[in-house]
Amino acid sequence: MNRPALPYLAAIAAFALVAAECALRWGIGLGDPPLARLDRATEYELVPSATYRRWGNTISINANGMRAPENPDTPASDERHLLLIGDSVVYGGHFLDQTETISAQLRHALEADPDLDGCNVRVLPMAVSSWGPVNQSAFLAERGTFGSSVAGIVVSAHDLYDVPQTASDILPYRQAPSWSAIGDAVQAVIERKEQAAYAGADLAPLEARERQSLEALDRMARMLRDQGVHPFLIYHPTQQERGGTVKPAKARFAQWSRGQGISLIDLGDVRMQVGDYRDDIHPAAPGAGRIAHHLAPVLATALQPCNDS
Repeated sequence: MNRPALPYLAAIAAFALVAAECALRWGIGLGDPPLARLDRATEYELVPSATYRRWGNTISINANGMRAPENPDTPASDERHLLLIGDSVVYGGHFLDQTETISAQLRHALEADPDLDGCNVRVLPMAVSSWGPVNQSAFLAERGTFGSSVAGIVVSAHDLYDVPQTASDILPYRQAPSWSAIGDAVQAVIERKEQAAYAGADLAPLEARERQSLEALDRMARMLRDQGVHPFLIYHPTQQERGGTVKPAKARFAQWSRGQGISLIDLGDVRMQVGDYRDDIHPAAPGAGRIAHHLAPVLATALQPCNDS
């Protein structure tokens, strides 16, 4: 190779790297992955008091580890706190902006309710991607209800069997920041392959996992009621369930809710349209809005009007 050409090749390579970094960071939105930390009780939690940009969307985590604005632990006289407990369906994933999540849109829908006129409603999403009832009940036991008077527990078919796993390297979040968007992209590819290879290799039998999940739901219901919180169970079906290609799991959750005397809200009653789902289970922004507007009038019935307080 001609030695005088080496500096030019090096310059071209450097330019290509810079261009790739810029394209991935500002064009696609990589380089700033949301972080989680391991926890002995909950398995893992969101790192508190952090804001990220991912896929062009804002992800802001408050001091309590929730994807929501900061909130006081005790509501003022004109405030109403509502817990929305769940997983990535409630959290919103990283393809939804903070303003597009179910909890953000539910807050606006509730504050527009005439019966809650004058209320500052705070919807607190106690939700992290891939959390199941076991994780959620542990977080609730550690942190309490944050002054909530109503709680919606959002479940889907997989939550019957979604229990903590032993391998921390398959968590849906990073535990350390990326130093470059290129490194972030490479790590994302590696993680996808590792998750596909793992495929639940060390999971307990279905019956044992179902028992764990239902016992965790029992604990959540008991803790909420002990704190004077009115609980609802909210069933979110997949697109396959809606289309009749798989048998709905709603019946098992309905049996549990009847045994607990808890009202079941079936989101299968929401008339979703083309484009309302991002994949088989996660709602896109319009779908999250339809869900929020379906939930609002039902949940509002359990919230005390501010002019009566």
